[in-house]
Amino acid sequence: MKYTALITVAMFAAASQAGFFSETEDNNTLALANDIGTFDDPGGSVAIDGAISEGDVDWFVFTLDNAASLSFFSVFASSGADGLMQIVALGGDVIAFDDDSGIGLMPAIQIDDLAAGTYYIGISGFGDVDSGSVGSDELADGSGHSENFGYKLNVGFSVVPAPGAMALFSMGGIMMARRRR
Repeated sequence: MKYTALITVAMFAAASQAGFFSETEDNNTLALANDIGTFDDPGGSVAIDGAISEGDVDWFVFTLDNAASLSFFSVFASSGADGLMQIVALGGDVIAFDDDSGIGLMPAIQIDDLAAGTYYIGISGFGDVDSGSVGSDELADGSGHSENFGYKLNVGFSVVPAPGAMALFSMGGIMMARRRR
C-alpha cells in the first residue's frame, strides 16, 4: 500500500512537469533549431510532434541547468518509416547516435549523467548519417535520405544528485536505522 501511494505521487509529479511541443520549419540546422526549453527539475519531460520529408532533418535545442540522465524515444506514424537520431553538444560534437535501438526501425537513446549545458537533438531519415558520426562529428543535414513520416519524440529528464547530496542522504538513512534500534 505504501509503495502504491509513492508510485502514484511520483507519476503525478512527472506528469505535472510534462510539456508538449510542435515542430516548426525551418529547423534544418543547429542555428535554426526549435528551442524546447530549459530543464532543472527532476522528472521533467517533453513530447515533440513533428514530420520528416525527403531531404529534411529536424533539430531541437534544450538546456540543462543541472546534470541529468536523459531518455530519448521516437515513434513513427508510418509502419515502414526508418529514422535516426543524434544528440549533439553545443560546440557541434556528436555525443550519441542511434538508428534502430527502439521498436522496429525507430531510434532510442539513453544518456546517464549528462553535464549541465546546451544540447541538440536531431531527427532524420535513414541514410542521412551513420554510427560513424559519433567519431567524425558529421551532423545530420537531410542529404542522402528519402524518408517521409510523422513522428513523436519523447524526451525524459531526471536530475542526477550531486555526490555530496547522495552521501548526506545515505548518512541520514544510517542514522534513522540506528534510532529505530
